[in-house]
Amino acid sequence: GDTINRGDNSSDMGDNLTAIDLGTGRTATAIAAGNHHTCAILDNSSIKCWGFNASGQLGLGDNSTRGDNSSEMGDYLPTVDLGTGRTAKVIATGDSHTCAILDTSSVKCWGENSYGQLGQGDNIPRGAGSGEMGNLSAINLGSGRTATSITTGTGYTCVLLDDDSVKCWGWADFGQTGAGKTDEDDDPQLLSPINLGTGINATAIASGNFHTCAILDNSSIKCWGRNDSGQLGIGDTGNRGDGSHLSGLVQMGDRLPIVDLGAGRTARAISAGDRHTCVVLDNTYVKCWGENSYGQLGLGDNSTRGDNSSEMGDNLPVISL
Repeated sequence: GDTINRGDNSSDMGDNLTAIDLGTGRTATAIAAGNHHTCAILDNSSIKCWGFNASGQLGLGDNSTRGDNSSEMGDYLPTVDLGTGRTAKVIATGDSHTCAILDTSSVKCWGENSYGQLGQGDNIPRGAGSGEMGNLSAINLGSGRTATSITTGTGYTCVLLDDDSVKCWGWADFGQTGAGKTDEDDDPQLLSPINLGTGINATAIASGNFHTCAILDNSSIKCWGRNDSGQLGIGDTGNRGDGSHLSGLVQMGDRLPIVDLGAGRTARAISAGDRHTCVVLDNTYVKCWGENSYGQLGLGDNSTRGDNSSEMGDNLPVISL
């Protein structure tokens, strides 16, 4: 209900940190934070979003920011209109857009759409106009395809489909959509799934600012997109997926290296930040690589990891928790 920072003073935290008012009797089951907005799936499977709203990313039919005034939260904060009878299972927030997997396993996205990240085959934003949300079409993911997981980066969206393939659309300048080009795609039904390698499928996906990673069905990891800080974890700083490192699509598929997590190590979970990536390993330890200017790799220094082949594998320390 204000614009005062929290957490930079010891008196801000603990019992002094107020819980967010989601409405009478309402609690949260999932949460996602974008650049300047936050969304939660509530215990009744509805969605509420608050924060910056210049592009309609809150899905409330206007451009008004919510959460900086005490009268905007709680019962005053509307739920997002997902369509008649529709509820949400999964929520993801990008830079200025939001996506949800609905109870039907279909996907709807709203907010900024300059790069086609909403998957509607155009560049028209959704969510700021009255009546746009309830009438928002589900994304056509391809004949008979539904989504099991979704992740959103800056200006792009990726989904893990029910056949364990991956599709990405939207901003592609760094190869983050894995299409072997830098041209934006805005119509997922026309896209071929990303080539992750012969006979290889995905079990989880994560997107950072301009890079994307997947846990494969053999529990290894492959990453593509921007790599200026070694965030792809393949021992160099060359982008993958944009056609620049090798010719076209051959930098994907079997030519895309797996991330060396160490001898015998595999991945259980993955998360991608602005220019760094972290995994939970099969032994429950954590490893991170990429940009480290702020110590985000948790290794007690500010040295980037992953941009040199000698930094990954057994040479990459686990984080001391």
